[in-house]
Amino acid sequence: MLSLQKYSRNIVLQTTDMPSIRNNFLYKTLLTISSYIIGFITFPYVSRVLGVDGIGAVNFTDNTVGYFILFASMGIAILGTREIAAAKDDQAKRNRVFSNLLGLNILFTVITLIIYLGIIVLVPRFSQSAEMFYIGAAKIIATVFLVEWFFTGLEEFRFITLRSIAIKLLYVVAVFTLIDDKSDYKLYFTLSVASVIINALVNIVYARKFVKINRQALFSMRYLKEYVTLGIYSIMTSMYITFNVMYLGLSSDNTQVGYYTTAFKLYIIMLGVFSAFTSVTMPRISAMLAEGQHDNFTQIVAKSFDGIIKFILPLIICGVILAPQIIFVISGEGFEGAILPMRIIFPAALAVGIAQVLAVQVLIPLKRDKVLLTASIIGASASLIINILLVPYLQSVGSAIVTLAAESIVTLTYIIYTLRKKVVKLPFATIGKNALYAIPPAIVCLICSYTIKNPFICVATAVVVGGGIWIASNFKTLREYLR
Repeated sequence: MLSLQKYSRNIVLQTTDMPSIRNNFLYKTLLTISSYIIGFITFPYVSRVLGVDGIGAVNFTDNTVGYFILFASMGIAILGTREIAAAKDDQAKRNRVFSNLLGLNILFTVITLIIYLGIIVLVPRFSQSAEMFYIGAAKIIATVFLVEWFFTGLEEFRFITLRSIAIKLLYVVAVFTLIDDKSDYKLYFTLSVASVIINALVNIVYARKFVKINRQALFSMRYLKEYVTLGIYSIMTSMYITFNVMYLGLSSDNTQVGYYTTAFKLYIIMLGVFSAFTSVTMPRISAMLAEGQHDNFTQIVAKSFDGIIKFILPLIICGVILAPQIIFVISGEGFEGAILPMRIIFPAALAVGIAQVLAVQVLIPLKRDKVLLTASIIGASASLIINILLVPYLQSVGSAIVTLAAESIVTLTYIIYTLRKKVVKLPFATIGKNALYAIPPAIVCLICSYTIKNPFICVATAVVVGGGIWIASNFKTLREYLR
């Protein structure tokens, strides 16, 4: 009887749940692609209008604000998704969990905001741009009510995608309508903050359809330990992401920040697709493990490793080869200093891809929070040391080295733990085989870089021909994923 029940449950999972993962992935991918398109539309225009100094000023402020948001939000993105996913079928528990986490987020945001406002007044580098940092305070407040973790836990990816695309379209219209001079960099930053505020307002209104505030639970410290533990993990991780930009801005100037953030923006775009996959599977894997579905869990992890190697290696190699052309297409003249940072940063994507599978799909659903914390502390420590040693002298190039080194160290920590504890089997045998798929696109990019002088035509040809070859060689795999 028990085996029959297990068999029936597996059948239901395969026929119902797995297509849901596919749909969620498609929605998330659509969101990622829309972000690419909007980025390719707005960033070339904005970078040419504002210049490298204007872009650097905006990115310095935004990344600094983002760092304070980490202290305010702590581990709510991870913890909230995991706990809401486990409680989504129990209305009373869902209300309680949501209220617990929202209350903690409000408390930490108030504390963070007080410290943030004090630093603006006391630190000269911040007080020089006080107006922009005060605008950034609105973003910190709005993030409390964004509650994106809640909708991710419920797997409401259709709503997330459609809402985000609609607001991004409004943002694009506003950028092209209002930004037309170098002096508009403050307005440009204000528009980005406004988009967060609008997202938060829409989210908090829509959330009322699924959850009600439990006032007693609002003041509970039930999840304080996990909130802080995962928060420290997020903060430590940001040491080699957000903190890099802030430290670079403090030790150099806006021009160097502009170089690094341009390279880093392209790097983030590259990470988008497989990040979409790992993020949509995390709530489902949490639910699987809660129900004892270990076989399905290992299958998803194995497919993720297979897909990441096939996808990410061609992008890394082609990005390194075509870095000068891509930088020119995206940013125009004056951003040549971003070429070398881009070439240094891009290989870090392989480490991040492996780390995301191990962290988001394995360690977080298994509640191995201490491992995440340990790895992040190791990575942050390495990042801090390398920042101090290199960035004052190598500037944007030093920041790029920090990113590559820190991401590699964190990934190595995950791998060592996984192998020692035998948490999940790592498919080392398939890595070399899947790496071969990167060779044809790489050859196409090399030929284009040496034979086509026009950067726009060069990049377009490489994307169409190299991408077409890659899709053709991976057609079977892509069809299986879409199923």
